[in-house]
Amino acid sequence: DLVARGDQATVITRRGEASWPAEDELDGIRVRRVPPTGPGRIGKYLMVPGALRALAREGPGHEVIVVRSTRVLGVPGLLASRALGRPVILQPEVNGELSGEAFTWGWRRGRALDPAVRGLVAVRNLWLRDADAFVAMSRKIREEMVEAGVEAERVALIHHGVDTARFRPPEPGEREALRRSLGLPGGVLAVFTGRLLRGKGLETLLAAFGAVASARPDVHLVLVGSGEGQLLSVEEDLRAEVGVRGLEDRVIFAGRQDAVESYLRASDLFVFPSIFEALGISLVEAAACGLPAVASRTGGIVDVVEDGQSGFLVTPGQARELASGLASLVRDASRREAMGDRAREVTLAHFDERDAALRYRALFRQVSARR
Repeated sequence: DLVARGDQATVITRRGEASWPAEDELDGIRVRRVPPTGPGRIGKYLMVPGALRALAREGPGHEVIVVRSTRVLGVPGLLASRALGRPVILQPEVNGELSGEAFTWGWRRGRALDPAVRGLVAVRNLWLRDADAFVAMSRKIREEMVEAGVEAERVALIHHGVDTARFRPPEPGEREALRRSLGLPGGVLAVFTGRLLRGKGLETLLAAFGAVASARPDVHLVLVGSGEGQLLSVEEDLRAEVGVRGLEDRVIFAGRQDAVESYLRASDLFVFPSIFEALGISLVEAAACGLPAVASRTGGIVDVVEDGQSGFLVTPGQARELASGLASLVRDASRREAMGDRAREVTLAHFDERDAALRYRALFRQVSARR
């Protein structure tokens, strides 16, 4: 949307797969991909030298530098922007980046390392506070920034937006037609979209769904996404668990899909059981398609789901609560419809990508002028 308004933008990112071109242009945005390729957390840190070299080439032609992921590129990006004489905006990628939690989450020795990591992060934050502005994608991240010593007036709360024309509710008869074309069953269809990774709460989801499925033979679960090539993948474990629970005919692994919106419009409700989530763009896409959700009360998810109005919020990792929320929506079509309508309203009001683009544009102009 910014490019359509005459702005120029360049994205510097990691070349995750060797098949991806080093230089590209997508929808008018220049993309520069730097090594190394391949999965793994360490690759995000090894990309720093390449990212800085690319920034040295591209940065002088731009008025503002935006650094996403303060965890990896915060300090290097800040120092590079100062060397280039450009204002910099810092935007954490996940909650926990400024508190230190994001550095140890998922590691077995995370709790033992936590005090030392948080101390180092507090020292690092003294540097990061020098940025010209900050963007938080959720209220939780904004709170973390303020607790880390960033002045509240320097933090812009800008939610990630989605294309609400692409992600829209189904037309009359479209849901049934999509199910036929996608080979999906009838009855009540619950769907999850996203990567099949540790921390997404998918093990809890299978336990909850098993309890619901035993009482409702007409309900199915579709998992759209994959964990292939990811360090934290749980896809194989999930497939094994489905077999152990005897749910082979009730759980559908759809794999990675480009047309995610088709699966959303073919479904009746969305489930998002993440343990740790910054916002959940998949959840926003589902809401835009008019799907009520059963989701975890964590991170930025609470910015998207109005508990009892557009869905249900449950305690992360609690299969019984998740099953109760699922059962409530499975058995009540009128409630699904009413909550789905409200979910669409919330998305249009707060998560439309056009509104987000305008807010970013205003922030860029403000920071550039002040600098």
